Amino acid sequence: MLALLLPQATYAQTRKPKTSVSQINIAADRAWWPFFAKFRFAVNRRDREALKKMMIPSFHYSSGHHGADFRDSAFRYWDGQNGRGWKAFRKILSQGTVPMARWWNNGNDPDRPSRVAPAAANRRVNINRGHIDWYAIFEYREDGHWYCVIFKECCD
Repeated sequence: MLALLLPQATYAQTRKPKTSVSQINIAADRAWWPFFAKFRFAVNRRDREALKKMMIPSFHYSSGHHGADFRDSAFRYWDGQNGRGWKAFRKILSQGTVPMARWWNNGNDPDRPSRVAPAAANRRVNINRGHIDWYAIFEYREDGHWYCVIFKECCD
């Protein structure tokens, strides 16, 4: 009897409990506002080191060819034209964010909690008609942290 129960007890202790979608969404909601405040502060100060920790390495910032470190390339791109990208980033972040609409994911719910800035970018018609100059996308990842995954001109 002990031989039958011991493997199950060991498995139960080592198995990672499954997190429900609602638990992930609750955790993402709790983490969003502290992340967003910290992210805006870093953008306003152009704090590249802080921003790198809040961006994914394969960060998308424009169409075309980029160097090996997309984040460093993005910073140089934003520096261009008298800091045009940094000014645009500050502007859209000041307009806030909203949960990402399903149309961004071909009508499906996103795989993970995601937000878009500015809120107007969440309407497909605004993107299609070029009413949005820049937009940013943020994702909540498996490690329990939010990251900026895209900040780009629309629609280059």
